[in-house]
Amino acid sequence: MRLPYFFFGTLMDPDVLRLVLGRSPGSFSTAATLHGYARVRVANEPYPALVSAPGASVDGLLLRNYSDEDDRRIRYFEDFDFAIEQTVVETATGPEDAHFCGAISNIAPTDLPWSYEDWMLTEKDRFLQVAEIYMAAYGTLEGEAADKLWLDTVADLFGR
Repeated sequence: MRLPYFFFGTLMDPDVLRLVLGRSPGSFSTAATLHGYARVRVANEPYPALVSAPGASVDGLLLRNYSDEDDRRIRYFEDFDFAIEQTVVETATGPEDAHFCGAISNIAPTDLPWSYEDWMLTEKDRFLQVAEIYMAAYGTLEGEAADKLWLDTVADLFGR
């Protein structure tokens, strides 16, 4: 059985997930909490990362129903700056194994918390433009070329 994805940042947003998957994501099936981590801003980026934080927790959503192509598109979107890791999240029915995208390289987590609600108000519209441009390159750009496209688009739209 395929593990669900635990989304804790921009992929919680149905509009972002629609662009990433290239289709309607339907509804998320489960709210979940990941203990032992905090969600923080990434320097010069409009998305968060998780950092180890004993005693802290991060609320998110589980994506249960996804295809192999959805998985490839999610991994492309997460780029080589992140690794797909396995963890245990808490749901209303108890603990459950899940995947999440953990930072591995090329990003600089800050000490500033990242708020989904604040992101929706201040950054979502521009982020959707970045995601649309980036995902339009799915299947044609990889690695450093894809990363350059992301960085250039964020710099253009966010002035970073």
